[in-house]
Amino acid sequence: MTARPSLASEAFDVADSLEAVDDHLYAKGLTDGLPVVPPTEERVWSMIAATGLAPDHLVAEVGPTAGEATVEKLAINAVMAGCRPEHMPVLIAAVEAMTQERFNLAGVQGTTNPCGVALVLNGPVRKLLDVNCGRNCLGPGRRANAVLGRAVRLVLLNIGGGRPGEVDKATHGFPGKFTLCFGEDEENSPWAPLHVDRGFKPEQSAVTVVSVNSTLNILTASFLHLRDMLLAMADALSVRATNNALLGKGEPIMLVSPGHAQAASKEGMSKLDVQRFLYDHCGFPETDLPQEMVRRERIGAVTREGIVRPVRRAEDIFVVVAGGPEPYHATFMPTFGDSLAVTQEVRLPG
Repeated sequence: MTARPSLASEAFDVADSLEAVDDHLYAKGLTDGLPVVPPTEERVWSMIAATGLAPDHLVAEVGPTAGEATVEKLAINAVMAGCRPEHMPVLIAAVEAMTQERFNLAGVQGTTNPCGVALVLNGPVRKLLDVNCGRNCLGPGRRANAVLGRAVRLVLLNIGGGRPGEVDKATHGFPGKFTLCFGEDEENSPWAPLHVDRGFKPEQSAVTVVSVNSTLNILTASFLHLRDMLLAMADALSVRATNNALLGKGEPIMLVSPGHAQAASKEGMSKLDVQRFLYDHCGFPETDLPQEMVRRERIGAVTREGIVRPVRRAEDIFVVVAGGPEPYHATFMPTFGDSLAVTQEVRLPG
């Protein structure tokens, strides 16, 4: 039997209790404030073994401190977050995605904006890991949703250096910075899923990272007709103080229920038709803005008609299908703006 190599990370001995371990890690600033699972050597090795990679394999450098995200370090943070070994491929793919230049992780980590990193899962991995794509998909109840988003946050804190008050300058932050991970309900959607829109095959597993900074519920249950529901969504996109509106860029998410998607499909609307409708009906007149903002040329998506749009093109509105089946609520997720989404394949073992 080949002996395992020693782990490179610093080991420590504390009293044999969950409280002692948690207090030690909390005092070192290595937690998100919630209790963590003790990252014992056996637990860490279980995570590493699930990847088929060496402990010192470098996945990426995590900004803004360029911390080295080796498989070992990712495994430690995954254990603390409550992950199981089968979650490691998603965590690795998410780290690969959010460290690509177009995501601007240093900006996401250091801004006063409340943005975090949202994970949208597509493909077979959703079923394999029992990811919630339906009712309460943004809330509690499923392990995968909870621990994967949390593991990403711990990586940002402990490897990327994004500690609140030091690197992380968020004025308020938002609860999604603890965890924000959900899957698309591909089975109940009439349209191609997000990862297919972004160049992947339906049978591939993928994670898309998006710099979401809040969620806004849109009550569509009061409307009888699809057009009015879509107009309500366009109104949400038109909020003029979001980064998307004021910067004119980014890729905000419009999370619609299967009921919305199916109703649109029955009326002959493709996903692109919905995106174009939202684009055409969102925004506000440039004259509504203070002139000093216009003079600074801060607004990046003004149309020839003088309408300020939150995106540069219809396809930049990510229409994603998830949640309960009824067309009663949609959720608008604005983003940091100075960050573009990245989709990465989740490489499953075997």
